[in-house]
Amino acid sequence: MAVLLVIEDDTELQRMIRLVLEKRGHQVYTAENGVEALYQVNAFRPALIILDLMMPLASGEAVLEHIRSTHELRGTRVLVVSALPTAHQLAEQLGADDVLQKPVEVATLVAHVEELLRQAEPE
Repeated sequence: MAVLLVIEDDTELQRMIRLVLEKRGHQVYTAENGVEALYQVNAFRPALIILDLMMPLASGEAVLEHIRSTHELRGTRVLVVSALPTAHQLAEQLGADDVLQKPVEVATLVAHVEELLRQAEPE
């Protein structure tokens, strides 16, 4: 399937997302803060990133700005999952591919991940 990166500082939520996506056959890496996320993005070049905007050390905004400004990463699909009331507007401004507002149901998250991966496949 696909290489995914879950960037989420809530370790329980991160673990749950990872387990659900691994059961669907994906290879899932995780990061708990923005600095670790930047390393993981560059090291593993995931097909899709699930990104929280509010994180320690470097914000999700900074991570998304890095992805969109780096030529080799620009095409990476990014699904923002955030509790910020302004998440939709902010994610759109930064170039995210999709946004979900926390709390989010697992089935909804999986459906959005699978749709973004389908969109990324060459025809």
